[in-house]
Amino acid sequence: MKKIITTLILLLGFVISYGQVTDSTNIVVDDPSYQVYTDFTHIVYNMVSNSASEYYYPKLEDKVRNNKSEMTVEECYYLYYGRLFKNEHKGVPFLASSERMDFDKAIARGNCNKIITSGIPLLESNPVDLTVLLHTCKCMNDKKDERWEDYNSLLSKLLNAIFSEGTGQSLETAIKVVDIEDEYIIKGVLGFVGGTEGLYIPKDLPGKVFNVWSKGNQKLYFEELFFEDLKGMKLK
Repeated sequence: MKKIITTLILLLGFVISYGQVTDSTNIVVDDPSYQVYTDFTHIVYNMVSNSASEYYYPKLEDKVRNNKSEMTVEECYYLYYGRLFKNEHKGVPFLASSERMDFDKAIARGNCNKIITSGIPLLESNPVDLTVLLHTCKCMNDKKDERWEDYNSLLSKLLNAIFSEGTGQSLETAIKVVDIEDEYIIKGVLGFVGGTEGLYIPKDLPGKVFNVWSKGNQKLYFEELFFEDLKGMKLK
């Protein structure tokens, strides 16, 4: 996986700087500089559920299927975070379907032909599955598949959209993710390989769940949005 992630960074053609974070045995949540954006999910939901919005989710889904290379970073932002409100969204994509489990077996066997042929329909269903997108991109590049450029462009823009929400270097800048597997892809892109993880549920931030990765004097913070109570906010 480390080799694949390294290859991905070279393919994407951009470098994201990751600095060291001072190690601490406690996570401080009462820092006055910390701001809780409690309306984050409501803002995203309003944008993707309103048929008059340019980020109406069916519009984004149609565009990503038919014009991947034309997707903007902002459109990718709402495509990614809007996924939270899909009825079929599980937050644990590798358990979502037998097709996804077959894809994971192809990864384990290093079967690029199978990865591409099974990855494309999976991405039709869920275009923001970073694990599927990463491996499909790598295999397309290895096979000189002419579709590589479009899929790689989508992956790059999705990552930039995600990093626009936070760097992960502190609790207040935690990287917001909609799927648990996305953390592993993002860790690799940032060069944060290995480490130990631990869930953190602050008492004074009800509904917020963080996953904190630690390695030496480095920490990497994720906010796991798929744990949030969306209170009926679902796309039809």
